Amino acid sequence: MRTNAAYPSRSIPGKARFDASPYLFILPFFIFCLILLLYPVAYSLALSFRQATVETFVSGDMPFNGLTQYQAALADPIFWRALLNTILFAFFSILFQFTIGFLLGLLFQADFPLKNFCLALLLIPWVSPVLTAANIFKGLFNEAGPVNRICHLVGLGPFPWLADPGYAFPATIVANIWIGFPFNFILLYAGMRSIPTDIYEAAKIDGATFWQRVGYITLPVLQPVSVAVLMLGTIYTVKVFDLVWIMTGGGPANGTHLLSTYAYQVGFSLLNFGEAAAIATLMVLLVVLLNLLQLLLQRR
Repeated sequence: MRTNAAYPSRSIPGKARFDASPYLFILPFFIFCLILLLYPVAYSLALSFRQATVETFVSGDMPFNGLTQYQAALADPIFWRALLNTILFAFFSILFQFTIGFLLGLLFQADFPLKNFCLALLLIPWVSPVLTAANIFKGLFNEAGPVNRICHLVGLGPFPWLADPGYAFPATIVANIWIGFPFNFILLYAGMRSIPTDIYEAAKIDGATFWQRVGYITLPVLQPVSVAVLMLGTIYTVKVFDLVWIMTGGGPANGTHLLSTYAYQVGFSLLNFGEAAAIATLMVLLVVLLNLLQLLLQRR
């Protein structure tokens, strides 16, 4: 007579044992996001609805004042100047960063001597500390710097690059383009390398020129990569702070303020933490709107 031990136990359908091990693996990441990401955002949002100054912040009694901080920010002409600067800064930076990265990606599809060495050189702006890059461009655009010397040699200038808002703002854009184009180049170059060469060879046999192959093959296939590059570039560019702050400090005459630098000045120079939090919240909304606009344009 056989015993029940001779037969393996079978699991009853609908009574599967709950396995918590996958959730334990993602628990540290969840705690990290909760403490270092979600909590600061929620606290900043709550702070934007309170009268948070040095006195009220230290005492812990920050009265709720509704939309007063947002109204104060929107009534400030410097805020609108900073908002316009942020949009222009992001537009021209992303435009030239993407264009330069795309053209370099096309160039590096061909094999030529010292190709890997040139690839390494192109990564220098991206891996360099922003503090170093900002000080380098601050020296380049100085009144007695190399840029004015070159302008003097060709019969132009000298120009007050960092002393006039009309010159200082384009100078910060040029510096940001130099810092950010390697990021666009690497992602676009990797996307181009993933395109099968058979498609290009078939199009070439059919008589398609180089730019026709780029327009009808490279750009459509790279659309998912391009969307990711543009969205990440928008996020990185709108939140730029250290580059502009080191080069110009938001000046001269508040002419180079971005939303990030203006929020810093309101919070840590004027010591109005509530209004600074409101400006930061509006900056986040700007990033969301710009990314939604890009997605709509890409779908069309």
